[in-house]
Order: sequence, then structure tokens, then C-alpha cells
Amino acid sequence: MLRALACLAVLVSAPLALAAEPALRPQELAPGVFALGFSDRLGSANAGWIALGDQVILVGAPGEEALGRSLAAVEVTVGKPVRTVVLTHVREGEAAAARALLRRGIEVVVQREAAKALRASLGADLPPAAKLREAGDRLVLGDGGDAVDVLGWDLAAGPGNAAVFARRTQVLFAGELCVSGPKARLDRAHVGLWIEALAALQKLPAKRVVPGFGTAPRGVDALERQERFLRELRRQVAYGIVLETPLAQVQARVFVPPEHLVWMPYDNPTPEDAAILYRELTIPEAPYGRRPFAEGDPRPRALALIGDRYHDPEHLEAGLSRAFEAAGVAARFTVDVRALSAESLKPVRVLVILRDGMTWPEGPEKPYRVWMAPEQERAVVDFVESGGALLALHNSTGLYPEGGPYLKLLGGTYNGHGPLERFRVRVLDAAHPIVRGVAEYEIADEQHTPVPDLARVHVILESRSEEGVVAPAGWVREAGRGRVCYLANGHTREALVHPEYQRLLQNALRWCLGVGGR
Repeated sequence: MLRALACLAVLVSAPLALAAEPALRPQELAPGVFALGFSDRLGSANAGWIALGDQVILVGAPGEEALGRSLAAVEVTVGKPVRTVVLTHVREGEAAAARALLRRGIEVVVQREAAKALRASLGADLPPAAKLREAGDRLVLGDGGDAVDVLGWDLAAGPGNAAVFARRTQVLFAGELCVSGPKARLDRAHVGLWIEALAALQKLPAKRVVPGFGTAPRGVDALERQERFLRELRRQVAYGIVLETPLAQVQARVFVPPEHLVWMPYDNPTPEDAAILYRELTIPEAPYGRRPFAEGDPRPRALALIGDRYHDPEHLEAGLSRAFEAAGVAARFTVDVRALSAESLKPVRVLVILRDGMTWPEGPEKPYRVWMAPEQERAVVDFVESGGALLALHNSTGLYPEGGPYLKLLGGTYNGHGPLERFRVRVLDAAHPIVRGVAEYEIADEQHTPVPDLARVHVILESRSEEGVVAPAGWVREAGRGRVCYLANGHTREALVHPEYQRLLQNALRWCLGVGGR
């Protein structure tokens, strides 16, 4: 009988009144932790509750009509009153439920964006004594090992996103950050932030995951699969953008393999999904858009322009992100060459480029065009000479305007490369901060053979192949009040994550920022 009553409990985003349905029985995932949901009639939504000390925390909001019965059912089930409700997101119908909860004196915990939406919808109806609690990035309810963490990701899968983690039982209510079955909605999301949120959630010691929508509960593989799906979709759209492929052609080519899906064909990506990502990754949303640098973040900032026909941006971002994080640098990535401008360089101290100078707007079978315009060259030169820094990687010497300001600033030109093979890289100036602690190493990569202007640059690394080809592998120079560094490696996944190359990248970022010596 108690379990039958308990099925009246909360359902995220379900404004409908709940009836006692055998198909909607609560499942006890761990002592004191219940999950409930997954019905098409109720939007495939999941919810649950956690017994914590002398109270119960509801995860999600019920429909207003079912609220009284739901709260009573939960109290009968676990023998404790509901004192707090955590909304993991705000979709249609939840404002009415939140209003009713606030009138009952029950605390409603929401993230910043959800709080804005609720206050706007409630307006004058918000009771004076209402307990609407705005959570930040992390809020702890309870204490010690029995505490519950509310983790905020305001603009990831949609406004006001949060996940709820029960420490003692290691159960994670992922909210709309994880969808297992029905189609994930991208229309309210920032996919880049969503991927970051999923990566962070996978670092939690969770054993069970309750997706906000779809089949529930699951193991932690639900988070990994959601991330893999989003990464693959984003990768395909980003690759189209680096070639300057028109949106209609990108939409026609997007195909996410079945292993990334859960419920084919229900969760197949649509042309509109591709359009949403295309807008997110191109100007005017790129490079900062809905992801400006946080005002309170003290870390130095960098902008990285990555990806071209021969270099998939997904693995470039993954490899460079490691170095940025280790060096304590806040970075934003862009794949749209139009996003490089004097304006986009204002918020940052370092510009990183890992791409060549070609785009292919008419397709790979047609001639390429050189993308860097005179105003972009001038912007980069002015940025460096005014005290900024350029960290140019791998093929960033290649096929840029010949004799132009960019290549003169860089201090060298492209001269081809050998096949993908193993070769050695050795240090020429062990005293320089960029190579400090770096040992001679072997790497699988393309051996680029750039030609530096030796009168203007200081070569600190060289490469040597099995055939005896010797080439500069890194150099530095100062320009005005700024600094320039070039490192030749960086084509393959293996090369980007090689321990010695990661050390070089981190040292180079610090040197560019004026940290660690000359």
C-alpha cells in the first residue's frame, strides 16, 4: 500500500496530476533513496527523493494538482516530512508547482537562471515569506558523509541546470544533463558547457545515475554515453565549419553512428540540432557568446583557434585543454576563422593557433582559399606588440599570406613535412624556460620542416628523423612588448598528449604569460 501511495511523488517537468498507476512504482536504489518515473504520458520524466537526517529532499517538482497527495505519500513512505525541493531544471509547468510549494513553507532550491525564470513568472504572487533559495555552482545540504551536493550548471542542457548527488549512497540525480532514451533537447542548451558538465559529473564516485528523462536508473555509463553522443555531433558540425561548409550541407551530412544512440530512431539528431550547434560554434556566438569568461576567475585567459581539413578540431581541443588546465589558464576554443579579430583578442592574454591558412568553401575537391584577411593579420600583430602573446603550433606556419605581417611576426615560414612516422626531438637550449625539465623524446607525428628567420628568432628545439632529416622543432622571439613561440609537433592524438610535449605546451603558455623567466 505504501509503495502504491508513493508512486504519487514528484515528477520533473510533469504538470499533470498523478494517479496511482502500477507502471509508476518507486524504485528504492539505496536505503532512503528512491527513483520514480518514465511514462510517455508524463513526458518520460524521472524524479526521486532522498531521506536526509530529519527531513526528505525531493528532486523535482510535482504537478500542482498532485502536490498534497505526493508530499503525504513521501512522508508516509519514509516517515519524515519534505522540507526542501531541488529543481534540477525548469521546463513548462513547474512554476505553478513551485508557487504551491513556496506557499506551504517548503524551501525550493534552484539555480540562478531557474530563479530568474521563477521570479519572473510568479511576480506579485510570490509570498513574502517564500523560501526560494538560489544556489550557486555548489550547495551542500546536510553535513558530513550523509550530505547531499547540489551541483549547478546553469546554461548547459538548459537554463537552471543542476545535478543532485547523495554522498552516502552514491546516487546521482542528473536532471536534464542526462537523457537516456528520448531525444535530448538542444534548443535550450549550450552543448560545449553540457559536455563539460558531463565530464565533471563522471569524476564523482557515483554508482547509480537517475537520468532526468528516459529509462531509469542506470549505471554511470549513462553519463559517458550522453557525453559521447554530444561530442560526436559537435565534432561533425565543427569539422564542417573549419572547411567553411554551408549550413545546409553540414545538416545533410551529419550522421551519428548507432553506438552513440540509445533508442533509435527516437534519439537520432535532426537538421535543427545541427543548426543549433552551427550557430553556437560560429560568429556572433563564437568565440564567447553565452560563454564569457567569469569575472571572478583570476586565471589568465587564452583564445585558441583550431582545426582544418587535415586536423579534426575535437582531438585538438582535447589535447590542448589538458595543457591549459595544467598551466592554470582559462581558455576558449573557436573553429570559425571569422572569430579572430581585434575585438575577440581584447579579453585574452594569449592567442593559440593550431590550423593552417586554408579553407575549402566549395568542397575538398575544389581549390582552397587563404582565409586570413589583412585586418586579421594586423589584429594579431597589434595584439602581440601591445603585450599579448602568440603560441603557434604545428601547421600554423602553413599557407598564410606570403610575406604578410602574420608570418613576419611568427618569424618563419612553412616548408612541408614528412610522412607520419616516429622521430626524435631534442633540446638545443636547456636553459630556456620553455624546455626546462623536458628530456629528449621520441614521437609519432609529421616532421614539419619550417624555415625560421634566424636573425629574428631563437631556435630551442630540433627534430631528427631516421633518414637523417634535421629541422627546427621550436623557436621563440619577442615582438614589441609581447612574445611569440612556435612548436612544431601536434598532428596526432598521440603527439598532443605525449608527456614531454604536454610539458612543452605548459611551459610555453607560462613563458608567453611572462611567468618563469626570460
